[in-house]
Amino acid sequence: MPIITGITPSPDKPGHVVILVDGVPFATVPEQAAAGLTPGQDSPGAAAEPLRKAGEAAEKTYERALRLLSFRARSAKELEKRLIEKGEPREHVTTAIERLTSSGLLDDARFAEAKARSGIVGKPRSRRRIEQDLARKGVSRDVADAAIRQVMTEEGTDESAVAERAARKKLRSLSGLAPAEQRQKLYAFLARQGYSPDVVRRALRAVLDAPP
Repeated sequence: MPIITGITPSPDKPGHVVILVDGVPFATVPEQAAAGLTPGQDSPGAAAEPLRKAGEAAEKTYERALRLLSFRARSAKELEKRLIEKGEPREHVTTAIERLTSSGLLDDARFAEAKARSGIVGKPRSRRRIEQDLARKGVSRDVADAAIRQVMTEEGTDESAVAERAARKKLRSLSGLAPAEQRQKLYAFLARQGYSPDVVRRALRAVLDAPP
């Protein structure tokens, strides 16, 4: 009768194990699916089909995760939430997240850096707004802070410079207003964007009070 001769971690699928029967790979399944199996016992026999189905189901979850990432980058928490919303079993989602993270296809630090760069170099956004956006996507505060600091250092900029750029951009739409109204609306705009009062005042001085 065929005998299970080994249960080893899968080299290319984190959270999975390879079941060896008579020294030959029999199935690659999630660790949970192999619970209770031990080397030396008879081949899974009647359990073979459920084991194979468990492996196929886990692979389906992984493939769906890859498709979601192909549409746009996501944080680990965001991807996990979306997969569960689509009805994927939580244990398979956990395995898929571990596998993607291990392979480097899912990286919260890289995701946060890209989002921070978009908000600092692209459409100017306050540090607070970027942090809030990343928090909603499940990125930890430490990872978000590190990403924002890194981008600002690499770009040679700071919060005041980003706020000034945002103010100059907004001012173009206020050109027909009286100076006092321009100042009022710019102040309100920057405050809504999450800039602190001190940063807002510095930006207004640079944009409205500097010599032409």
